[in-house]
Amino acid sequence: MSDSEPREQLAEQARLIAWLQEQLDRQRQMNGELRKAVADLARTFQESLAAAYDAGETGDIDAVRRITRANQANWQGYLQQIVAASTQRTTNDERRTTKDE
Repeated sequence: MSDSEPREQLAEQARLIAWLQEQLDRQRQMNGELRKAVADLARTFQESLAAAYDAGETGDIDAVRRITRANQANWQGYLQQIVAASTQRTTNDERRTTKDE
């Protein structure tokens, strides 16, 4: 065992720790973004549910249909944003990992 081997191992461990810290930071950021998206989605859903309920109480079936369709479009939009963000991050992470290797 040469003197350089322990130094090389320490350097490799330091790189690994830095990489793991970066991954943890990215996950924390993504979790924050997802929590915000879920809160926005829940708020939008609650608002549309209340509007649909009010329209139903007054017998305005056309309004219920419009609100329901708008709600469906909102859900699809949020889901597409989440999938796109998730896919983009995964693709970027794969590029970084491949580049680092």
